[in-house]
Amino acid sequence: MSVVVIIGPSGAGKSTIARILQEKYGFRLQKTVTTRPQRDEYDTDHIFVNEETFQTMSASKAFFGTMPTFEFNYGLPKFDPSERTLLLLRAPVVEEFKTRFPDAHIYEVDAPLEVLEQRLIARSTFDRINPEVLEKEISWGRTLAKQSFNSSLHSAEQIAQAIADDVANSI
Repeated sequence: MSVVVIIGPSGAGKSTIARILQEKYGFRLQKTVTTRPQRDEYDTDHIFVNEETFQTMSASKAFFGTMPTFEFNYGLPKFDPSERTLLLLRAPVVEEFKTRFPDAHIYEVDAPLEVLEQRLIARSTFDRINPEVLEKEISWGRTLAKQSFNSSLHSAEQIAQAIADDVANSI
């Protein structure tokens, strides 16, 4: 099984790293389903649905699990774990995920708070700028992950290569 999970706070660079892992290393991104609105046409790491559709999917047991966060619902659709699968998750759901997929490779990506705040301002996601919440997620993620990366010190390409190499060396 090659399930890779990247966790970290908003603005850390998870989506950029995921794109590189898909394009250069053949991972398939398993998108989460969310009721939050799409930010722009480049916001493609989720499947966006309304609340009614989300509840219907949940009732039909289409998800491994769901979680409300930032006033919206998120769900991880069921997938085939035998494929090279890439997931972008938040630290609070990783504990439950690890019980279902104990062999998953979990990596945490973060950056200093001032860098995260600048990135979030640049993409107009002001609702995610909460230093206390960001710091808590960084701290929690570091305890859950096999390895942590500071995206202000390493490029997305370097982080993606390190993850791909680590996964290849552990097979």
